[in-house]
Amino acid sequence: MIDIDFLNERIVKEYIDGPTIMDLVNENKLNNKHLTQVKNMQTLCKNKGLNIDYYPTNFIVDTNGTLFYIDYECNSYDSKYDYDNWGKQYWEK
Repeated sequence: MIDIDFLNERIVKEYIDGPTIMDLVNENKLNNKHLTQVKNMQTLCKNKGLNIDYYPTNFIVDTNGTLFYIDYECNSYDSKYDYDNWGKQYWEK
């Protein structure tokens, strides 16, 4: 995110070139590096008391293989909505 214009309800974001996790799942190209990164994100979020939306279209992998969360939804942490208990099912084919 680059900027927020609250008055006009606009978010300015930087474009990240790369496939979504959904693309990689559909092409059988999801690998352990992606899973390690999302599990690390889950741990960081949990430690801060937050959940993010782990649906695979909300994640982009750049040309260096770095995983980015591109959605801005976050909620108070509830284990039933973390990656292991909710998102994981969508990251599997």
